Amino acid sequence: MQYTNYSVNAQGLNEIKEFLANNHKKGGDHFDRDMLLSWAADAEFQLSQGNSATIEIKSWDTLSGHTEEFTVSAAGIDAEQIEIDE
Repeated sequence: MQYTNYSVNAQGLNEIKEFLANNHKKGGDHFDRDMLLSWAADAEFQLSQGNSATIEIKSWDTLSGHTEEFTVSAAGIDAEQIEIDE
């Protein structure tokens, strides 16, 4: 049986950072690499559940005052096929 492992790559991290810079109250410079990896883990979790690679900023943390959602592009995602023995 095969399993696809998805991970956000460097381009995807840059996309997330740009999204946060444009939409989060704290701006892009607030988020260090570990924080960006945490946001990426949220997108990877969504992929593992069969959804698109999305992240969400809650309304109280956005510049707009509304919930903001972002989907990492296909170029920002790496996929690796892994063989699982059952």
